Amino acid sequence: MPSASPTSFKTRQIDYEGLGASALFLGYVAREEKALKYYAHNPWTEEGKAEAARIAAVHPQDRNALVDVLLEQNATWWGEEEDAVRANIERLRDPESVTVITGQQLGLFGGPLFTVYKALTAVKLAEQMEVQTGRPVVPVFWLADEDHDFAEVHATTLPNRAEPVRVAYDDGQAPDANRGPVGRIVLGAEIAATVDQLFAAFPQAPDWVRDVWKPGELWRDAFAHTLRKLTEGNGLVFVSGDDNRLKRIAAPIFAREIEHWSETVSQHVTVSSELENNGFHTQVKPGEVNLFMFNEGQRLQIDPEGDGFVLRGTEVRFTKKELLDELKAHPEQFSPNVVLRPLMQDTLFPTAAYVGGPGEIAYFAQLKPVYDAFGVPMPAIYPRASLTLISEKLQRFLDEYGIDLPDLRKNINELHRRLALERSDAGLDGQFEDAAKQARNLIASLKPTATAVDSSLDKAVGAAQARIEKALTRLEKKTIRAEKRNQHVILERLERLVGELMPGGVPQERVMCALALKSFSSDQLSSRLHLGDPGHDALYTEGQLR
Repeated sequence: MPSASPTSFKTRQIDYEGLGASALFLGYVAREEKALKYYAHNPWTEEGKAEAARIAAVHPQDRNALVDVLLEQNATWWGEEEDAVRANIERLRDPESVTVITGQQLGLFGGPLFTVYKALTAVKLAEQMEVQTGRPVVPVFWLADEDHDFAEVHATTLPNRAEPVRVAYDDGQAPDANRGPVGRIVLGAEIAATVDQLFAAFPQAPDWVRDVWKPGELWRDAFAHTLRKLTEGNGLVFVSGDDNRLKRIAAPIFAREIEHWSETVSQHVTVSSELENNGFHTQVKPGEVNLFMFNEGQRLQIDPEGDGFVLRGTEVRFTKKELLDELKAHPEQFSPNVVLRPLMQDTLFPTAAYVGGPGEIAYFAQLKPVYDAFGVPMPAIYPRASLTLISEKLQRFLDEYGIDLPDLRKNINELHRRLALERSDAGLDGQFEDAAKQARNLIASLKPTATAVDSSLDKAVGAAQARIEKALTRLEKKTIRAEKRNQHVILERLERLVGELMPGGVPQERVMCALALKSFSSDQLSSRLHLGDPGHDALYTEGQLR
């Protein structure tokens, strides 16, 4: 991330419950046994993390093959961090070394803010675990480049006061069309217009964006270069699972799923039912075969059909033997889904810990029996940092109205009505009516005195009363107009607070583009990440997202 001038932060922590987190996630971060029992390790203790590291280190790995692949892949993305990244990769040859892994879909221009928060959490957790365990611990970011959900990644949002601006890459196809793995998409000439939209909406975007997101570049590489820039100085290792050599190492996982997919379903269904019976939700609906296959450029679900299999939406069919033979000959044609991807990851790497968001942590609760069945050690699961960056001006608005981020999830019209009532004088009309009555009474009390002196002053008394009442009426109208302006200002400020901090009722980190972090260095953000004290951090700073 580009260097930035020193920024002063003031931090307060907000409970996840106020931001709508699930009961399972809340129980997990609160260290409740009823939630922790669905995971292999307690991530909140040194003993739990040390145990996870010990088990991961001895799990059979082809470390040298893995290192060779990582060196070749990262040569494309390490930029100015070659020495640090290369050194971290080489550390994985050490049989005592382990990894802390995180990952994310390849969002346009780096995806949402939390992508960077996940990466930096992995870096910081790796540093902590290295001190605690005495082992080499390497931070790794899994590029989810085989994901084919283009609709999820083709657009991003930039801060723009009350109405954030959405920027999207349009290649002429419907966003939900199956283009195959997003990482394999070659950016077309259309990306130039998308970049222009970005700079029009967010002129502060760094100039290097034009060199990274350009025609002819792979989507995966553009994303990786962006994330490297936004986390520079940390030696973060990237990995793409879309690699024939890695697929060959992971092939036994795929083979077991082909042969015993019904057992995986049964294990998944059992733990999912238990979660629901205990008052928790199930993040991932149990499916059947947890594998995709590439066919004519598309990534298609493998479905069971009788004693064999069929590629969803096609007439392409396999017997079990034919599918296993295809796997043996062409493992690169197979791709894991959300259930098997973690198992592939932890087959390739000595994974001591995985850093995930609330949703990921919830679905890992459904995977422990699957890990056990496949004979793959489940890592400790650790929550990523959760942050909202608040400018000085917006913090003043929050303070003035006595509200905070959870309030911004509510109906903005109801919130405006409440604040307007609190700040308006409910008896405004009554006060002017009382003042007019008092003025009439005062004039009436003076009238006998004036007319006793000179009877002709009767008309002057009436005129004075009329002038006073007219003046009070003008003052009343002006006061009401000012009150209306004040209430409109409240609405405008609320709209801006929601637009920048809780757009659409969703935390800023899930919506705003990672490029909005250009005002901050990765060191500044890393220094604010809390390990062992989970909660949502609101960072009040003189720096801004714009």
